[in-house]
Amino acid sequence: MHLAPFQVEHWLNTHELTARYNLAETDAKPFTVRELLAVTGASPDFLLDTRLSYNPTLGSDALREVIAGFYPGATAANVLVTTGAMEADFLLANILVEPGDTVVVEYPAYQVLYSVAEARGAQVKRWELKVEESYRPNLERLQGLIDEKTKLVVLNTPHNPTGAVLDEQDLRTILRWAEEQGFWVLCDEVYHDLAAGPGAAAPYARTLSSRAVSVGSMSKAFGLSGLRLGWFVGPEEFVEKAWSWKDYTTISNSPVSDLLARLALTHKEAVIARNTAIARANWERLSAWFERWQDLIGYVAPAAGVLAFPWLKKPGLSGTAFCQGAFDREGVLLVPGEAFGCPGHFRIGFGGDPDAFAAGLEHLSAYCATLR
Repeated sequence: MHLAPFQVEHWLNTHELTARYNLAETDAKPFTVRELLAVTGASPDFLLDTRLSYNPTLGSDALREVIAGFYPGATAANVLVTTGAMEADFLLANILVEPGDTVVVEYPAYQVLYSVAEARGAQVKRWELKVEESYRPNLERLQGLIDEKTKLVVLNTPHNPTGAVLDEQDLRTILRWAEEQGFWVLCDEVYHDLAAGPGAAAPYARTLSSRAVSVGSMSKAFGLSGLRLGWFVGPEEFVEKAWSWKDYTTISNSPVSDLLARLALTHKEAVIARNTAIARANWERLSAWFERWQDLIGYVAPAAGVLAFPWLKKPGLSGTAFCQGAFDREGVLLVPGEAFGCPGHFRIGFGGDPDAFAAGLEHLSAYCATLR
């Protein structure tokens, strides 16, 4: 199996260690352990007796039960805990996709959502979100991509990198097609609980149809990317098949991550409230910044999540050149749209520390001033 180079991760790995202002982050401001304990009201004593041994490959029963509780109709047997959402997406592509299948992917997309299917020998069709349509999902265009060989439709809502969302009516329509035509729907929902913009995400896809698999994570909405913990919720047979693959990938998660994830999920409302407040404050600052630079940069307000995907109005200025210039001159890290197959765009994240975010925007302004 030959996997294409991961464009976004290569860019980040090349730049993030020396960036002074990281506006490329895609998650909520990371918690410290101390802050997580304070927000949840937990004592540090509960960590001290944790045995640092291998965790169960499927995840602890306790954590799987907590996760299942967010998906009415699911049980722990429907949950596989993974090393981040990326491993969940990777495992699902490997157990579902065979050579000759058709896979339709909402696009642009985080690369694991389509490159693994391509490596498996599938024909990948791209359901494009178009900037001239304000990135609104167009179901008529999706329907035209689905054929008799379609095995899997991959959705990402709220969407990386645009912040677009599928509303409940559209999601139900896609799931109805899946039930009628027999394909599966993988719905990556890692930003589901983080609504910083005016929109709101539809219910978890798995709660609406037995043909859906929902993917979640502690990284994006929860601000706990250092736990490296995600999951999928789907049919029991998928859990069993993916378990066999996980024996070859990561075997198990850390028991400390398992424990802290369970703590955060048990106090989900408090954790999400903290992160949403930060994201909304940062979005107010970023939207004002976009207005300040509207002669140079266009944007569509994200409906949810902590990402925006603006574009450059200056003729001949590529996203890569803009992002490299911001990095070289001011130490500001962004992600060029070319890493998503979208020349002339760039991705910016607004979930991080408000003071650092404000400083990063000021330095980005200093760079933009050189382009006028």
